[in-house]
Amino acid sequence: MFVAFSQVIDLVVTVLLLVALSFAGILISEMRSLTTSLDDELGKLTVEIRGLISEVSGLVDDAELDVNKFETLLEAANTVTSSMGNASKLAYNAVASPVVKVKALRAGVAKLVMVFKSQSKQSKGGR
Repeated sequence: MFVAFSQVIDLVVTVLLLVALSFAGILISEMRSLTTSLDDELGKLTVEIRGLISEVSGLVDDAELDVNKFETLLEAANTVTSSMGNASKLAYNAVASPVVKVKALRAGVAKLVMVFKSQSKQSKGGR
């Protein structure tokens, strides 16, 4: 009834191998479960990301339209500014030039009047 030492070693090694194989089977099963769970989450995230990409794409399109509208407004503002500048120059030339001429004429007339007055005083005083 004595079992040889080598048989005990064989029995212990066999039991350890069975335990290791059982543990490996459990790990493989858990890994498959984890892989399935990760695949499900990946699918959900993919759907969510596609939705976000679609939304961002729409926002970019809207922003592009807004930029185009802004460029149109900016061009119109530049046109108006240019027109106002030209109108201002035209008004200045139309008003300033005659005003300067009238002032010069007034100064000339005033000087002429002074000359006539001084000549008339000299002619009265000299007689």
